[in-house]
Amino acid sequence: MDFFAHVLVALLNVGAEILGLWIIFSNTQAINTWGVYEMIALLGVFRTMTGIISMLIAPNMRLLMEDIREGRLDFVLLKPVNSQFYVSFRRVIVWRLIDILLGLMLIVVAIAKLRVSIGLSQVALFVVMLSAGAVIIHSFWLVLGTLAFWLTRINNMEMVFWNVFEAGRYPVEIYRPSVRFSLTYVLPLAFITTFPAAALVGQTQATGVVPAVLFAIASFVAASSFWRYGLRHYSGASA
Repeated sequence: MDFFAHVLVALLNVGAEILGLWIIFSNTQAINTWGVYEMIALLGVFRTMTGIISMLIAPNMRLLMEDIREGRLDFVLLKPVNSQFYVSFRRVIVWRLIDILLGLMLIVVAIAKLRVSIGLSQVALFVVMLSAGAVIIHSFWLVLGTLAFWLTRINNMEMVFWNVFEAGRYPVEIYRPSVRFSLTYVLPLAFITTFPAAALVGQTQATGVVPAVLFAIASFVAASSFWRYGLRHYSGASA
């Protein structure tokens, strides 16, 4: 019953998001260059990424913060496996898979309604952009989790992240230049939602994948370095 209750909540969330788009497009034909079905594709990417975060990234990072705070990280560090890999994938919230499936369904419906020709190269571009977005968001959460080595509680920072992440359901082109720059290079929401959706609906060329991949690599390397730096400041349960 708990599982089906979660599924119902996920369906209601998607329904509310579609209702919001319906209200917007009952008053206009496009948001900048994004029509209704382009926006549904973007909503599908947003919902897919939300599912990935909620299924894999957020639960593991929350568990990491608790382990650091309560001294249980010792048991992680003693295991014969890379600690960063282990703390990133040891917990999976299975029911969150429904968010990913609903997101992919929205993407399929949007592509069908747009009647655009989707080739293997376009699908590959979308997968690469979506993967780059997932790496970027994982790196951000790893930095957030690593801060627990110095800060006792950072739950409020997580809530700030979720509130900012809500902006990702709209294309960055609708924001003024200063906000657009911040959502692209400071809080890289554009790489997480807008760019993958744009790649799928034909608004981004193959050259657009290079900045996304480079940003993903740079963020992962920086987060991994910060994680190792944090480990050197971990005192252990006996300290």
